Amino acid sequence: MSKHILLTGGRLLDPRKDALGPPTDILIEDGMVKEVAEHLQAPPDASCIDVRGRTVMPGLIDAHIHMFMNEMNIAALAGVPQTYATAKSTMVLRQMLHRGWTTVRDVAGGDYGMRDAAEAGYIESPRLFVGGKAISQTGGHGDFRSRAVSGDDCACCTGLALFSTLADGVPEVIKATREQLRLGADHIKIMLSGGVASPNDPLDSIQYRVDEIAACTEEAERWGSYVCAHAYSDLAIRRGILNGIRCIEHGNFVSAETAAMMAERGAFVVPTLIVHEANTRLGGAASGKSPASMAKNERVRVAGLAALKVYREAGVQIGYGSDLSMHTQQFQNEGLAFNATVLSNADVIRSATIVNARIIRREGLLGELIAGAHADLLIVDGDPYANLDVLSRHEDHILAVMQAGRFVRADPAISP
Repeated sequence: MSKHILLTGGRLLDPRKDALGPPTDILIEDGMVKEVAEHLQAPPDASCIDVRGRTVMPGLIDAHIHMFMNEMNIAALAGVPQTYATAKSTMVLRQMLHRGWTTVRDVAGGDYGMRDAAEAGYIESPRLFVGGKAISQTGGHGDFRSRAVSGDDCACCTGLALFSTLADGVPEVIKATREQLRLGADHIKIMLSGGVASPNDPLDSIQYRVDEIAACTEEAERWGSYVCAHAYSDLAIRRGILNGIRCIEHGNFVSAETAAMMAERGAFVVPTLIVHEANTRLGGAASGKSPASMAKNERVRVAGLAALKVYREAGVQIGYGSDLSMHTQQFQNEGLAFNATVLSNADVIRSATIVNARIIRREGLLGELIAGAHADLLIVDGDPYANLDVLSRHEDHILAVMQAGRFVRADPAISP
């Protein structure tokens, strides 16, 4: 006989709506949502949990994380063995799950091994969607070698080597894309502009030729996958969208014209505003950023909120991403409230639930609590529509986190 759990009387947060629903029961069977309705009859074997006065909402989805990038300075991973980086990542992933992030998308580094280990239950982790190594041109955002390192030097066994692979020219880009897909990547990540953390490329640099971008997206599409792209500048964003990029990461310098084109083509954007804000709050030393990187950080930080408004007004589908490292992970939930300085609370909640579910192509399975969805949910003391601080202050207000019908943590006030 199947094992059932019945949650009774909680206020359902349906991210397709702008306010909590009436007291509702949720029946869970074998890790999936079986039925959502008022006054459900409990099956004989059901564990019944009274959640009256609480909010029951879908587990959160973070669409931009880096499970292995947990040194204060990414370049420092060159001195870290992959075994150490992997062990460290398991703690980071567990903490994300306990903060309410039941699903995450890793967009440079996370591989099939970690995803499969999580699915097998060997590590406590959010559901993982991974892209393997990001694809970068020589000297691009994914090239973290110092200028003293020659092209022949190899650091293939270090934590830094997990982050990216270098490919120049159409044949190399095709091969790199096929290799990540062979290794089980759920998506492909390509670097199309300069970045904050990379040491040598100007922030405004435009990376990869259009034929290289098109080669990458064609390979992914023929495999049944898609490509997301690191891109800050408007030109980098536009070139990516015109050549098949489905999802823009960061996108801080977008123009209204490019945003309108993205909306017309059904493209997504995953802003990562909280990482830039966290770097500023901590300062260069505590954030691990050099003066040059902090100068870049300030430019993108100032532009970020303005860009979010541009995307909103153009009707672009806006996801949520944090892009934080281990020493800044405490800001992950706060990023929701930070984005609400431009977006409505309801739109922020949608970004981290149903929009991100579309990005990872799990509509109807993740991001909402409907029949047939995974039973990934949070029990919250408070109304996130009214105040997103109830999610920021997760220690006090997220009373329970359930993944696949199993409580990974629960306050004594919630009795499984």
